[in-house]
Amino acid sequence: MKLRSARQAVHDAYAVHLMGKSTGINSREYWEEGQSKKPDNNQQVCNAVEAGMVIATVERLEEPYSSWAKWAYGPRTEHTLPEQARFFKWLEQDVMSRLEGMERNLRQATRDKVRDVVAYTVLDYRSYSANERHLYPVNLIIKRCKIHRQNWKRDFQFWHEYYWNLCDRQLDRSALIPVSEVINRLKHGKGHAY
Repeated sequence: MKLRSARQAVHDAYAVHLMGKSTGINSREYWEEGQSKKPDNNQQVCNAVEAGMVIATVERLEEPYSSWAKWAYGPRTEHTLPEQARFFKWLEQDVMSRLEGMERNLRQATRDKVRDVVAYTVLDYRSYSANERHLYPVNLIIKRCKIHRQNWKRDFQFWHEYYWNLCDRQLDRSALIPVSEVINRLKHGKGHAY
């Protein structure tokens, strides 16, 4: 495995794990471009050990951090959908509890749009963190959710900013810092490797 970043390590670890389960995934897709052949047996064993260490770290995380890491950075295959669905279940519960706790009572139509705004915000964050491109910029969210522009700041901007910051400051940090520590141990031999 190429240990460039915690995000990449999570993706590659779960990809190596899926290939080891004989799920029919083409292993060539997951190796670095330009590599002319599949890694030899020794390299495959090393990759499996490194992947196992990263996966063990992600699996030990509390919820929603474990689900976040798998959903945000794991490979997008049918084999990981059930695991990744746990994150959206947590997100739905979090949004609903925050909506219930508001002093201002929102109409049901507005509540539904808030849920949509949050979902698009989280999808946009995932895209931005992976390739530094906004998949759903604010203007597109407004259009897709059929929000009147004059209502954005009053009813929806808070939710967009709150969940963007939640992804960046809480979910990413809590999920990726332990993975980064494993990468440092693997790269530099610091500490012991579980």
